[in-house]
Amino acid sequence: MRARGVTRWLVIALILWGAAGGFAPARADDAEPAIASDSEPAIDEPATEPEPLPDEDDDELPDEASGRDPLEGLNREVFAFNRRVDYYLFDPITHGYQLVMPEPGRRAIYRVFKNLDTPVILANHMLQLRPVAAATTTTRFVINSSIGLGGLFDPAASYFKVYRLEGDFGQTLARYGTPSGPFLMLPVFGPSTLRDAGGDVVDILADPLSYLLGPYQWWTLLLGGSEGLSSREAHLQDLHALEAGSVDFYSALRSAYLQSREAMVRESRNEFASAGILTASAPP
Repeated sequence: MRARGVTRWLVIALILWGAAGGFAPARADDAEPAIASDSEPAIDEPATEPEPLPDEDDDELPDEASGRDPLEGLNREVFAFNRRVDYYLFDPITHGYQLVMPEPGRRAIYRVFKNLDTPVILANHMLQLRPVAAATTTTRFVINSSIGLGGLFDPAASYFKVYRLEGDFGQTLARYGTPSGPFLMLPVFGPSTLRDAGGDVVDILADPLSYLLGPYQWWTLLLGGSEGLSSREAHLQDLHALEAGSVDFYSALRSAYLQSREAMVRESRNEFASAGILTASAPP
């Protein structure tokens, strides 16, 4: 999932951060769980036993993503803070939204706000010199804004098999070789990197809604935006599944985010290279 909305959430993040001291202690499951070892205990064995077999469980192997997280101690503290904010604020709001809004309505609202993201996505596809992605994004926007009634429906995918492609300025920076920098766990709106956080600011400044709606854009935070309530609700089950299936939720979320971003970068580079424009590799 992509981290957007840095500028929109900054004020909210600062307020919640200041209020964090008044929150109750984190839930027991917020603590970093110990990783149990599946290896058999050595009984009356000499100290020079063979090295563990290479096919041991992955949970006992070092997390490769940890090498990109030099601020892990601070990031884990922010992650624990985010978990408390989720528990006391965002989870109740999300569940209330699910109760009052039927599932078809929630999906429709989500599609509307995703459709409103299209101009920024298209601009980044053009900056990346990705003609196929730009044509796909333009086609989807025209179809869903007209036949789809402003994005309430998605006939582009349902009937014309034209599927959504993501794009942001962090991906654009990566496309031209900007390294990701350290992994960051940002207050309130979660995982990012130094490059992606900077790209988010550019995307917000380039978003036409920032100028068309002006102050009223803050009201869209309740239901829209990439990190708004509709997006959180749409991905809530995926987050719960990731948490339930992981020994260390922080490490699992970090790995999932970094892998997702690397996939987006590879996608942009592959199309770029296939067009014969540039084939030089760059860091993820």
